[in-house]
Amino acid sequence: MPSNRGFEKSFRAIETALAFCEARDAMLIVSDNSRDAEKAAYWQGRSRHLCYLADAPLEPNANAMNTFAAVETPFLMPIGDDDELHADDAHVPVDLAALAPDVIGVKPVTELFIGGTDIAVRRAFELDAQTPGLRLRQFFQRNEGDNTAFYSIFRTAPYMSLRTCFLEFHPTRGGYCDWPMSMALFMSGKLLLDRSIVFRYNAEAWATRDAIDESEKRLYASAGLPENFHDYSLILRAMDLFVFSARKNSGLTRDALAEVQSGELCDLFNQGFAAVLERVGDANRLLAEAARKGGQERNPMLKFLHGATVLDCFQPGLKAKYIAFLKSASV
Repeated sequence: MPSNRGFEKSFRAIETALAFCEARDAMLIVSDNSRDAEKAAYWQGRSRHLCYLADAPLEPNANAMNTFAAVETPFLMPIGDDDELHADDAHVPVDLAALAPDVIGVKPVTELFIGGTDIAVRRAFELDAQTPGLRLRQFFQRNEGDNTAFYSIFRTAPYMSLRTCFLEFHPTRGGYCDWPMSMALFMSGKLLLDRSIVFRYNAEAWATRDAIDESEKRLYASAGLPENFHDYSLILRAMDLFVFSARKNSGLTRDALAEVQSGELCDLFNQGFAAVLERVGDANRLLAEAARKGGQERNPMLKFLHGATVLDCFQPGLKAKYIAFLKSASV
């Protein structure tokens, strides 16, 4: 749990996560950069199941990595400091030690809530298809428009491999990248459902269309990108997933990678190119030409390069950065 909220606003998140860890003999790691003395005084030394890291780095990605650097277990689960974690004793927990090698982790039952209201929407699904492409398709069909499956229990090694790739090589290191990171993890292995865990996700920032727009604009702007995210968000997602799935230690065989690149990933690219054309039409001739060529291209690498050209039209320099990203991640 990377945490930057003060004592009161983060209390419920830490309290419930710690109670869960004490019940399940797990460890809660909190990397706190809030500089709230009251918060640190209360939580430090509170439990043998709590590793509390005070005065953590202020930059969000550095704070996140400060959390992950303290992980010593074969599985981990990311959680926000405004979310909640609960055990449901009516169900038997999944034995993580007994998971088959082709399983990357387990998803809790997710409950999206808005504080101060009775609104609570549940998500309970698994991604159990045999191939990476089919699991990606399952995710598209079952996520219902949110990426809360990102807050699941994953094997530490592949999760950290992906995180390291993202932090070392990604052109923007933007907070919007949780979508392609999730999809890359699901491609690496099956995600089973554990009904004994309830993860309550604070959906206040995504409660209305206006709130969603503002939240997404903020994510893109904080990464140094233009705010007109609707024009290129799917292309960004496809570009990132292309690199994440082709990265060293992705867990995908050459044949599996080729299959998904020419299948589900190709479809995602085409949706992105179509969205760009729909938004900008012929107002930008270079952009429209790149999007049309990208949609017609069948070679995965050339499709990626057309996508890089499209991004370069939105922000000059992104094409070179994405080509460098692919090269660095693949070595």
